[in-house]
Amino acid sequence: MNPSIISSSSILRDLIVNPNTIDQNLLCLICQELVVDPKECSQCQNLFCSECITQWLEKRKSCPYNCSKEIELKNPHRIVKNQISQIEVKCVNKGCDLQMQIQNIDSHLQQCEYQEKQCQFADCDFKDIQKQIKHHEQICEHRVQNCQKCDATYKVNQEHDCLVHLLQKLKLQEANFQAYQKTTDQVIMDLVSRLTKLEDSQKGPKKPKCFQGHELKWIYPKQGIQCESCKYANENIRYVCEICRVGYCQRCKLPEFNGNICPANHILQFTQKPSFGLKCDFCRLNIYSKHDSVYSDRSCDFDICNSCFQKFKLLK
Repeated sequence: MNPSIISSSSILRDLIVNPNTIDQNLLCLICQELVVDPKECSQCQNLFCSECITQWLEKRKSCPYNCSKEIELKNPHRIVKNQISQIEVKCVNKGCDLQMQIQNIDSHLQQCEYQEKQCQFADCDFKDIQKQIKHHEQICEHRVQNCQKCDATYKVNQEHDCLVHLLQKLKLQEANFQAYQKTTDQVIMDLVSRLTKLEDSQKGPKKPKCFQGHELKWIYPKQGIQCESCKYANENIRYVCEICRVGYCQRCKLPEFNGNICPANHILQFTQKPSFGLKCDFCRLNIYSKHDSVYSDRSCDFDICNSCFQKFKLLK
C-alpha cells in the first residue's frame, strides 16, 4: 500500500465511501475515527491509532480505557487487519471515480490514469496525469533517441555527428586500455619480483669464495689444516677450495644463511634444549651451559646457537 495514504489518517478517512457503516470495533478509542496503523491493548483489546496512542503515552502510561496502570501494546489479530483492509475507499486522484478496497489502493495508483507523474526524461520538469504524460513524452524536447549508425544516445534538440561520437568513444577506449595496461604491467612486475624472491629463497645460501674466486666446499670439521686467512691451524676448518687446496675457518669465512638452511644447503632443525656438551661452531661456547637453543644439522655436523644464528642473520 502507498505509505503516504495508508499511514495518513486524515487522507485515508476522507476517502472512505460509507464512513457511517464502519464497524464500531474498528474505531480508535481516542479519536473515534477509523483506526490507522492499529495498536491493541493487551488487557482490554481496544484499538488505537499508532499516532494517537503515541501522543497519549507522552503524557501518561495508563490505558485510555483505564484497564491497567501501565498499558502494554501489541499488534492486533490479522482478522482485525483484514477487516480494515476490506473497507471501500475512493481513489485519491482528482478525476478518477473508481472505488476499491484499502488493500488495493497501492496497485490501483500504479495504473491510475489520473495519477500525477513527471516526465521520464532528464532536465524536464513537466508534470501531468498519467494518461496525458505519455503524449507529452512523445514530443518532449528533452527526449532521447538512438542513432542507428553509431549506436549513440542523444537528445532530439541536440546536433549529432557520428564521426565525432566514434572518435570520442575511441579515445575513451584508448584511455581505458592504457589504464588497464598500466595496472597489468604493475601486477606483472609485482609477480616477477615475488617469483624472483621465492626462487632466491629456494636456491639455498651463497657459498663463500677463496682468494682466487673459487667457490668453497663445506666439509666436516678438520684439524691440522691451516686457515688461509688467519694462518691458524684451527679445528673449525669447514671450508676448503678443492682447486687451490686451501682451507678457511668459520671465523674468517662466515656462512651465508638463507632462512633455516645450513651452508651445505641442508634444512636446520631447531632444538629448544640442546644436549650436554654441544658447542656452537661459531662462538665455540657450550650451548647447553649458556642456556641457549640451537639450530643443527647432523648430516654435516653443523651446530649454531640461537644467539649467533640471529646475529649472522642481521649481518646478512
